[in-house]
Amino acid sequence: MKRIGIVTFFKANNYGVCLQAIATSEFLKRQGYEVDIINYINPYEHRIFKWSYKENDKIIGYVTSLMKNILLGKKKYYNKGFKNVENYYHLTERCATKIEQVQDMKYDILIAGSDQIWNPLITGGIDPVFLLQFGKAERRISVASSLGSKEPTETEKNIFKEAFKKFSYISVREQYAKKCLQDLTDKKIKVLMDPTFLFNKKEWVDLLGKKSKAFDIKEKYILTYFISSKKSSYQDRVLEYSKKFNCPVWSIQFTNYTWKVTNKKIMGASIEDFIALFMNAQLILTDSFHGTAFSINLNRNFVPFKHSENPLRIVNLLQNLGIAERLDMPAEGYKEINYDEVNNKLEVLREDSKEWLLNAVEFE
Repeated sequence: MKRIGIVTFFKANNYGVCLQAIATSEFLKRQGYEVDIINYINPYEHRIFKWSYKENDKIIGYVTSLMKNILLGKKKYYNKGFKNVENYYHLTERCATKIEQVQDMKYDILIAGSDQIWNPLITGGIDPVFLLQFGKAERRISVASSLGSKEPTETEKNIFKEAFKKFSYISVREQYAKKCLQDLTDKKIKVLMDPTFLFNKKEWVDLLGKKSKAFDIKEKYILTYFISSKKSSYQDRVLEYSKKFNCPVWSIQFTNYTWKVTNKKIMGASIEDFIALFMNAQLILTDSFHGTAFSINLNRNFVPFKHSENPLRIVNLLQNLGIAERLDMPAEGYKEINYDEVNNKLEVLREDSKEWLLNAVEFE
């Protein structure tokens, strides 16, 4: 049995981070591979995700974020929400925070996973571990890796160029990343869907959704899932949708903060709850890429709000599926989604991603 080691973001208080790691690992495991998530944590990334801290390394910003988390009770709800995540993949025992600590690892295949592992604003510079510059392996592959919306500098491009010489296959999550990186290698860079699309609606419900008590909810509600630090600017639009649908607003959140448009706060929802709550919502309002991705994959009606901190990912996904008009769609002009058309396009892209990944890991 071939052994695969994956480096990616996985230990974060973030649904998208956890679910993309689960998807890649579980998909490859179902193909008969022995799969490890390598227990490597980029210290800079861990600080950002742990404290939702995005103040560009200013001490006052860090202290402010820390105090907010303590006062609003985030740690308690983070622990509640993500305590079961490691039940869904195999994690190597030793936790590493430096490349030297993973240098002697041996696998048949090393994979650089998805999410923004190549965004230096998140990792504190280009991290060589996420470019697989360690260990021994017959193949090195990137699977839907992302730059976010960050264009590499010339210095960063040189780092990518040198690292790509060791890769057998390279794929990215956005067309934007391909545009930035293709000239740095003679290997064809493939644009793949986010790994969460490796599984369809039924597979996600069977894997996670049915394990939640929320799966049996009969009430009608609008679900909000916002990650922007400026989500207060969304309140008027959320209220308009609540009136249009004549439904209460339920909010997935990790603090005791009371939003004036929220009728029910769901604090510390597990990953199982996350899928179930999306499945049963009448409408989903979100500014999250993975909130958008799961709305689509679970065939829910939704409206994505433009997220100023990283708008490209959501825009590209909507464009690829022919539903770009949904971005910031006003309540008075709301239309339901024709999922027959969307699913036809989605299945083509899903199968293309699966085929590429299986070919990349398959040994003749």
